[in-house]
Amino acid sequence: MKIALLCAGLGNIARGHEVFARDLFTLLGDSVDITLFKGGGAPAERELVIANISRNDPALQAVRMPTASPKWEQVAIEQERLRIEAETFTHAALQPLLEGGYDIIHCLEREVCERLYGLRHLFANPPKILFSNGGAIPAADLPPCDAVQEHTPYNLQRSARAKAFMIPHGVDTERFHPEVPTEFRARHGIPADAFVVISVGTICFWHKRMDHVIREMATLPEVWLVIVGQESPDTPAIKALGEQLMPGRIVFTKLPHAELPTAYAAADVFVLGSLFEAFGIVYVEAMAMGLPVISTEHPNQRGIVQEGLFVDMARPGALSAALRAQSREQLRALGERGRQVALRDYDVRRLRERYLAAYRELAARQALLPRWTLSSRLAAHARGVLKQLRRQWVR
Repeated sequence: MKIALLCAGLGNIARGHEVFARDLFTLLGDSVDITLFKGGGAPAERELVIANISRNDPALQAVRMPTASPKWEQVAIEQERLRIEAETFTHAALQPLLEGGYDIIHCLEREVCERLYGLRHLFANPPKILFSNGGAIPAADLPPCDAVQEHTPYNLQRSARAKAFMIPHGVDTERFHPEVPTEFRARHGIPADAFVVISVGTICFWHKRMDHVIREMATLPEVWLVIVGQESPDTPAIKALGEQLMPGRIVFTKLPHAELPTAYAAADVFVLGSLFEAFGIVYVEAMAMGLPVISTEHPNQRGIVQEGLFVDMARPGALSAALRAQSREQLRALGERGRQVALRDYDVRRLRERYLAAYRELAARQALLPRWTLSSRLAAHARGVLKQLRRQWVR
């Protein structure tokens, strides 16, 4: 059984999505014939760097979307850059995929999955296309594929039931554990006896809502706040807000994922200000470290974290009130229970067999290629008519 694992973003951007790709490849590398197709970085054994125009390439900085609403223009621009990355990545990956004789192509991006599914007829032995729905895309918007991996029970309920299965993201609990040694506090001038809250994620207003976390922690004068994450266009304003509201007790930093445990180990509590996460691997990393987690009360996060404090992150004061109401002893006990959840449900070694079983079941299926039907003929005819009309209109 041969697996191709595709992640165009890996090597181009650092998010939980790309961490998942790397961790999955590492997890399965000794158990199955798997090749990683990535968008950047250095080539290595069973790792192919696929040429593409990255979403962050300077050549795409001039992209404009004048037809988009001014309110959503920046979102439309980001989507256009992502589309270019996916299309160029897919085209460059096609030849090694055709030559590789893969049984399964496991796609982590919707755009890549959609394009490859439409090219199945090019393969001598069509592979099965598996899509990991890391963005919690609803069933109606899923790309065409043979199977869908969901990561939470909440998302599974809203997926394409006939072809969906659930395996959560996992963490290496031998790397993320409460006894990790750290000099993080000393390096950043944080007192040894300080009470430290950590938040990990892109330093932005939208989605991660780091400004909300700052405002909430600023009302707790005994708290230090550590924010670890990659920067965004919002970062300078958020850093300025932090220095204004929490002078001398806030730290902003960016770390390679391999060093992230040392930052968690310096903290007493983990907080994420998001209103919703498709998964949120940082919750599970913090739990594996034995940190108590304060999360949005969304059902998806309740199902993932299980043992945490769940608050209305949209309501000012709710986060700080929840933290204020807990004693140090209560928080430590909560962190211990969260650690047990991480060991039971999210340890990568427990998940390995579930992945292998899912791959075996999918590889045994017959690949279904498009067939001629009256409806497909009518649809093709309609597309041809529209194309002719557009040509006449241009003339």
